[in-house]
Amino acid sequence: MKSVEFLGSSGVGKTYMYHKLFNAYTQSKYLNVRQACIRAAINLEITFGFNRQTLYNILFGSKVFEKKKYGLSKMILMNHHNNWKEVVNCKISWELFNNYLASEKRNEVVAKRTANFDRCVCLHGALKSTLNESHVVVYDEGALHHHHGLKSNITANYSLNEIKQDDILNPDAVVFFDLPFEDHMSRVLERKAKGINTFSHGPLSNKALEAYVANDVIAYKEKINALKMLNVPVLHVNAGENEQDNLEKINVFLDNLTYYA
Repeated sequence: MKSVEFLGSSGVGKTYMYHKLFNAYTQSKYLNVRQACIRAAINLEITFGFNRQTLYNILFGSKVFEKKKYGLSKMILMNHHNNWKEVVNCKISWELFNNYLASEKRNEVVAKRTANFDRCVCLHGALKSTLNESHVVVYDEGALHHHHGLKSNITANYSLNEIKQDDILNPDAVVFFDLPFEDHMSRVLERKAKGINTFSHGPLSNKALEAYVANDVIAYKEKINALKMLNVPVLHVNAGENEQDNLEKINVFLDNLTYYA
């Protein structure tokens, strides 16, 4: 399975473009997470004996639960294996992540960020183990989005060979969304006015929020520089440019990946 991550600082518009992409290109060969989970759940072998897993599979095959297939497929995948992290090589990414969180004094932030990263690693492990090499899965807010601590100086502590073994730090490609800071900040404030807040910056004043976003943008650019150094293909998208042009550019980029899958 090939994996692609949509990355970009909060409020830049990556999730909006993610949904627009799959609405516009309904016959694409690449999969969003919903499509990937459903396909992976179908591919799983049903074990004998009646248990929770068997019940999920029965419900999954029922037309009555058609609209709940995504949620059921995730339940099927997560309950099929006790610990999907075992099938993902993520030793270095976890070390970087834990080193980053060591300086965080707010326990609730540590717990939330750890849970988010752990959840994404488990899902990636489930999909990677279930789908075949021809599948290309595109993540919005996947493991790399929830990962912290990746910097371009990573080679000071690890060899390139060690880093290349880490599944989380080596997606097959990345689509990076960026905006001029003034435009980015305007979007963030607009979201805040509508009551749309991320976990980290919800209670901040506008001035503190601006500082938070500035630091987040710097951290994201550092992450992207590190990925480029690791030879991960990165498509840079200016989220302020023409929407249709951006969608076409992303589609061509992803189609090239499916061609070689």
